[in-house]
Amino acid sequence: MFKIDINGQSFPCSKENNLVQAARAKMIKVPCACVGGGCGICKVKIVSGQYEMDTYAKSALSDEEAEKGYVLLCKTRPLSDLQIELIS
Repeated sequence: MFKIDINGQSFPCSKENNLVQAARAKMIKVPCACVGGGCGICKVKIVSGQYEMDTYAKSALSDEEAEKGYVLLCKTRPLSDLQIELIS
């Protein structure tokens, strides 16, 4: 289990679950809509930590954004503890 911290709220997440699934399991509200990697509503920035992302729509997250550490919560799985910043 890895510790995920989003703007001061923490929850555990295994590498088998995406971040939306883990947050919902602990009743922590995170931005999400389609949960399929197509809308971009769950876009956040990873401040620190290692992760992997499943396939998503380029219209939801550009290559340039991904290179800068932005991810989609619904398509991201932790490989270490993560520090995440919500985007306003």
